[in-house]
Amino acid sequence: MSANLFAAPPPAGPALVATVIVIGRPEHLDEAAEALRGLGDAGSVRTILISEGARVTPSSEVSGDTILVSDLAPRYINNAVASLRLSSLPAVVWWRGGSTEALGGLAELADRLVLDVDDPEDVWTHAVGLFDHTVVTDLRWARLTRWRSALAHLFDLPQVRDAAGRFESVTIDASDVPAARLFAGWLRSSLGWTSNVRIAIRHVEPGEGMSAPLAGVRLTAKGLVISLRPKPGSGCLEAGVDGADGCLRIVPLGDGSLASFIGEELAVRTRDVAFERALAAAREIRDAETDK
Repeated sequence: MSANLFAAPPPAGPALVATVIVIGRPEHLDEAAEALRGLGDAGSVRTILISEGARVTPSSEVSGDTILVSDLAPRYINNAVASLRLSSLPAVVWWRGGSTEALGGLAELADRLVLDVDDPEDVWTHAVGLFDHTVVTDLRWARLTRWRSALAHLFDLPQVRDAAGRFESVTIDASDVPAARLFAGWLRSSLGWTSNVRIAIRHVEPGEGMSAPLAGVRLTAKGLVISLRPKPGSGCLEAGVDGADGCLRIVPLGDGSLASFIGEELAVRTRDVAFERALAAAREIRDAETDK
C-alpha cells in the first residue's frame, strides 16, 4: 500500500455526509482515496478501504476519518463492513474489483453499490439480481451522463422526435466497449428498440488526451443521421443532426476526473431505473454478440 494513502487529512470542514467503503486491490484503493480527498465542496466522507487477501482476522489502521483494512478474506468482508459502518450515515460501497462472493451480503448492508471495474461482465451478471436489495449503479453510467444528456436534448427537435420509432442502426466507436454496450442498452431500453435495429460497437484506441469512454456515436434512420463526437481540443461534446443548420448542441465533457464522477454518485440517493434497464439491455446485447 503506498504511503500517500494516509496523507495528512484536510483541515476540519463540512460535516460527514456518507461512509464510503472502497473494496479492491491496493493500487485501486490508493487511487480511490485520493479521489475522495479531492471532493472538496462536495462534502466530507468517512472512508473505509478494504483490500482482499487471505486474512481471517482484520488488520486495520486508522487516520482521521479513514480506516484501512488489509488483506481480508472475501468471506469476512461483509462482517467488517457491518462492524465499521455508522448507522447515522448513508453507506456507499464503491466496488473496485475482487471476488464477487461478498456482493450479495454487501447489497444488504449498503444504501448504494457503485461498480467500477475494468471488465464488468461477471459483476454485471451478479448486479442484476441485486436491484431489489439496494441502489446499484456503475461509474461508467456517470461517465456517460453528458453523452446521454446531449443526445436526449436533440429529441426536443421535431424531426428527431418524429424519427424515434424508425431508427435503423447505431454505430458506437469506443475505447471502453462495456461503456458502449451500456450506452446502446440505454438507447434500446429507452426507445423500445427491437433486434431489428442494428447495433455495431467498434473498439478504438484512445486518442492523445482522450478520457471519454466513447469516441463517437452515429444513429441512422431514413432521411436522418445523428452524430455525437468530442470536439478536438475543446473538452466539449458536439451532438447534432447531419446537414441540418441550427441543430448542433455543444456541451462540456467536464474534467473527467475520478473525483468528479464519484462526487456525482455520492449526490444521488434514489434508485435509477433507467440504469437498471440499460444494464439488462447491455447484457442482452453482449449475449447476442456472443451468439454470432
